[in-house]
Amino acid sequence: MLIRTIVNAGLRHGLKPLWNDIPSVARMRATYLRIDRLGTIGRRPVRVHVADVGGVGVEWIGQPDAARDGVILYLHGGGFAVRAAAADRRYCAGLARRTGCPVVTVPYRLAPEFPFPAGLDDCRAVYAGLLAAGIPPHKIVVIGHSAGANLALVLLMRARDSGWPQPAGCILLSAPTDLTAGSPSATANAARDSMQGPNIWPWVRMTYLGAVDPAHPDVSPLFGDWAGLAPLHFHVSDTEIILDDSRRAADRARDAGNRVTLSIWHDMPHSFYYMNALREAWRCRAEVVAFIGGVLRRE
Repeated sequence: MLIRTIVNAGLRHGLKPLWNDIPSVARMRATYLRIDRLGTIGRRPVRVHVADVGGVGVEWIGQPDAARDGVILYLHGGGFAVRAAAADRRYCAGLARRTGCPVVTVPYRLAPEFPFPAGLDDCRAVYAGLLAAGIPPHKIVVIGHSAGANLALVLLMRARDSGWPQPAGCILLSAPTDLTAGSPSATANAARDSMQGPNIWPWVRMTYLGAVDPAHPDVSPLFGDWAGLAPLHFHVSDTEIILDDSRRAADRARDAGNRVTLSIWHDMPHSFYYMNALREAWRCRAEVVAFIGGVLRRE
């Protein structure tokens, strides 16, 4: 509990003040790059293999030759405009070790230079590229974190609408499913969330959406068609402003007849999944690995 308190206090002091107003993208990127670099101190860089999949440059972590037996497609967070590449690679390297599956990370194009739907199109192209390479869909697991979880859900819906097969399963880490900020927790948890504040919603709309309606299902998958999706496992903290985005999405998915699991973690910061100091992060990773193993065993 002491470590959790210290972590939350550090984030509340170091990151949450960004959302006292609507920060510039340059400020956001500089802040996250500084934190990401600090996280590399004393650690060996993760070895990645850069390759083209579906016309998109991706990073393979693990052994690409083993992909037909199981592969993880990882979509990073960062508000559709930022990427903490070193932290992503460390997390994915851990997944590759624990599951025996290589991980494909997608450095999709970022807003505002490439607003919606550029990043989504990149994710769709990589998924299509994996299928075209002969990787069976029941051997693909999609993981999305934060903005990447939003993209993962839309990817599944668009894949279904295109007649493509669903992956074996999909893990959603702190998924923003309603960019209209219509979830009760968007205001109820404004003070409790140690990392994000309500100004993130206009920031994302300004940076990523432009004139696109935030209620459009391609940017707010909560309002999309949930029928016929792969098994889903949502993870979220009870103090996040996007808590109810996961709750509402899980309800929508269950009502549509999908297999759904929802794990709500107590008093955890956004992105706690990557924080080695938190025992809950290790428990969450164990759940993620168990879910991956379970869906890959299902034929």
